[in-house]
Amino acid sequence: MAEATSPTPTTKLTGEQLKRSLTERQLTMIAIGGAIGVGLFLGSSVTIQLAGPGVIISYLIGALIAGVVAFSLAEMAVLQPFSGSFGVYAETYLSRWAGFCVRVTYGLVQIIAIGAEVTAVGIYFSFWFPQVSAWIWIASVSLGLVAVNALQVANFGEFEYWFAAIKVSAIAAFIVIGLALIVGAGPARAIGIQNLFHHGGFFPHGFKGVWLALTLVVTSYIGVEVVAVTAGEAKDPEKSVPKAMRAILIRLLLFYGLAIAIMLCLTSWNTLASGGITGSPFVRAFASPFRQAS
Repeated sequence: MAEATSPTPTTKLTGEQLKRSLTERQLTMIAIGGAIGVGLFLGSSVTIQLAGPGVIISYLIGALIAGVVAFSLAEMAVLQPFSGSFGVYAETYLSRWAGFCVRVTYGLVQIIAIGAEVTAVGIYFSFWFPQVSAWIWIASVSLGLVAVNALQVANFGEFEYWFAAIKVSAIAAFIVIGLALIVGAGPARAIGIQNLFHHGGFFPHGFKGVWLALTLVVTSYIGVEVVAVTAGEAKDPEKSVPKAMRAILIRLLLFYGLAIAIMLCLTSWNTLASGGITGSPFVRAFASPFRQAS
C-alpha cells in the first residue's frame, strides 16, 4: 500500500511572503472585537423575542458550536499558517472547487456582516443625533474601515486592539453595574432574578423558540475565525494561535453569557424585545431599573 502524503498548499509561497507582525494579544482582541458587535448590541433583541429568557441556552449552544469550529481552525492554522486560511485548507484537502466555494461564501458573509455593522452605526448615531441623516454616518464609517484596513499590519493590529478594548470595557462595565443592581449593592433595592421566570416562564415559547433563536445566535459568533484568517501574519503562530483561541472562547462565553443573563434579569424579556432592532436592548435594560427607582 502506498504511503499517504500530505498535499502541499498551492498558496504556501504567497503566505510566506507576508510580514508576521500580529502578536497574541492583538490576535485575541481582533477576534473578540469581531465577534462582539451588532449581533450582541442590537440583534439580541430579536433572539430574545424568539426565545425569551431561554435565549441564554441558545447562546451557550452557539458558543459550543463556535468552539468546535474555532479549535478545528486553530489546529489547521498551526499546521499551515498561510494566507488564505480555510480557503486553502478546502482546496488542499478536498478540491479546487471546494476552495473556491469556501472563499466566495466567506466573502459574501463578510459583505453582509460589514453592511449590518455600518447600518447599526447609522441606527446608533441617529438616536443621539436625529437631525443628521443616517447615510452620513454610514458613509463616514465605511471610509474609516477602508482607511484602517489599508494600514500596515502592525499598525492595523494595534488599532484593532484598542478599538476592540472599548467594546470589551463597555460590556465589562455593564456586567459589573448590572450585577450590583441585581444583588442590591448600594442604595437601590435588589432586583434579583425573578424577571427570568415571569411573563411566561424561562421558556415562554418552548424549546422551539430556543432553536429558532439559535439560527441567529450562531451568526453572532462570526469573528472567532479571524484568528485562523490572520495566522499568515501572526508572530510564532504555533504558540500564539492556540493561546489566542483559548482566550477568545473563554471571554466570549463570559461576555455573551453574563451580559445576556444580566440583561434579562434587569427587566422583563418582553420589554427588551418590544423595540425590535431600532434600539439596543442594553439601553432598555439599564433604563428600566432607574425608571422604576425614580
